[in-house]
Amino acid sequence: MNNQSNMSKVLAFFSESKFCNDCDTRIRFGDIDCPHCGCDLDDLYMQWAHNLLKNLNCEEEN
Repeated sequence: MNNQSNMSKVLAFFSESKFCNDCDTRIRFGDIDCPHCGCDLDDLYMQWAHNLLKNLNCEEEN
């Protein structure tokens, strides 16, 4: 596994803009609820983490 390449992928994922699934408000790093509508952001972060792992070829085998 190429660590330099994986680190670049992680940094690229952190720089992507994320938007609330309910109201499309841009989410800042560290927000746990949408600052506009109050929606819980767990699903958004779980999908983000899943996509990152998939991109790094570290997906669960289950």
